Amino acid sequence: MEGEGIARCDGMVVFVPHTLTGERVRVMVKEVRSRFARAGVIKLISPSPHRVRPVCPIFFKCGSCDLQHMDYPSQLEAKRANVRSCLRKACGADIDVKPTVPSPSVFGYRNKIQVPIGYGADGKPAAGYFAEGTHRIVPFSDPSGAGAGCAMYGRDMQKLLDVFLRFAEESGLSCYDEKTRKGFLRHFVARRAGGAYCIVVVGNGSALPAFKKLIAAYRDLGIRFSLYFCANTAPTNVIMQGPLTLLCGEEKLRFEVLGIKAEAGPLSFLQINDGVRDLIYSAVADEVGKTPGAEVIDAYSGTGILTNAIAPSARSVTGIEIVPQAVADADALTALNGNTGKVVNICADCADALPGLVADTAARNAPSVVILDPPRKGCDRRVIDALLESSPDKVIYVSCNPATLARDISAMIGRYDVASVTPYDMFPQTKHVETLAVLKRRTVDRHFQFQRREA
Repeated sequence: MEGEGIARCDGMVVFVPHTLTGERVRVMVKEVRSRFARAGVIKLISPSPHRVRPVCPIFFKCGSCDLQHMDYPSQLEAKRANVRSCLRKACGADIDVKPTVPSPSVFGYRNKIQVPIGYGADGKPAAGYFAEGTHRIVPFSDPSGAGAGCAMYGRDMQKLLDVFLRFAEESGLSCYDEKTRKGFLRHFVARRAGGAYCIVVVGNGSALPAFKKLIAAYRDLGIRFSLYFCANTAPTNVIMQGPLTLLCGEEKLRFEVLGIKAEAGPLSFLQINDGVRDLIYSAVADEVGKTPGAEVIDAYSGTGILTNAIAPSARSVTGIEIVPQAVADADALTALNGNTGKVVNICADCADALPGLVADTAARNAPSVVILDPPRKGCDRRVIDALLESSPDKVIYVSCNPATLARDISAMIGRYDVASVTPYDMFPQTKHVETLAVLKRRTVDRHFQFQRREA
């Protein structure tokens, strides 16, 4: 489910963006490959009853959203169908998928803005997203603040961007060109947490000129904020690659998630939808609580927010994270929440650390739960093998990619039963979906495995 309609012409599959099931359209073929073609809509002849007018005026040009032309109940069902389809293909069987849990907010839900800076049609600095499949910026905001803005952010985030663009124009700052590698301004990044903002200007240079003017402009908004400059002179697409300099404010923002005290800096990973994040974390904690006295391993634990959120429901929790700074942040967060005696954070590759930890728990015959929250590429095969070898009682898998979730689940079926699969709409108006799957060990299989080992 990529937000595209699918048609067939002389047996060839044709992908048509921004169309819905059952619609009749006139299209122009734009690209032909050996097995498929892509086309653009020329005329909408017969619209679907589920088609709606997009909120954003540049929806059909911008490459950020995919589904603004589809009513929200249909978006939820499409995401459920996508998860179900991926599971069917990977597992060879129909697995029940619960209805997609809706987002409390379907617009303005993002707590982070991260946009490239380029020139608008008037030659002034502008911000926007890349047109799909290109690095051509489609501006949604300009220095005057008269731009449409992005419907995925609240007005507070848009004000931060508008202030920055006015500063960039008034200061005469140039915009970076990827081809020539010349120009200064590359990206604008801002995150909201706990009513405060962490703002990062990314530039092709060693310092941000006239930054005190920008600080004064943000102070005029009456907000609590930190301002950083990231010196990124590398010829890559990595946004914040290079040293970070704190220009104003506190080094980290402090906030709470489900009663857990947390901190976040410019490089911290946080879910972008606060409302859905809380729903998922609460569901994970509830699921952990269903295994009384469980020793929990939180793989891919990041800065430890979820690790500490589930601590009250567990006997002990071990977080595994490969990024040293994230582990240091997790240790600080653990101490901040008074969980030092209950939570341990390990800096390691999950594939290296998990097998021994799961084996130790199994050797003690203690109730065990493993939480997986990997990146889009899913779990390393060694992680799956460790789970199959030591067989924890329960695996709770939080996934941002249905295809890799389905692949990993398919490798565990036989040793585990899929107890539940629930999609969550972390990213309304886009094709992306977050999924929470719960797998429970087959007790009979563990018995047979023990017999085979004894033999």
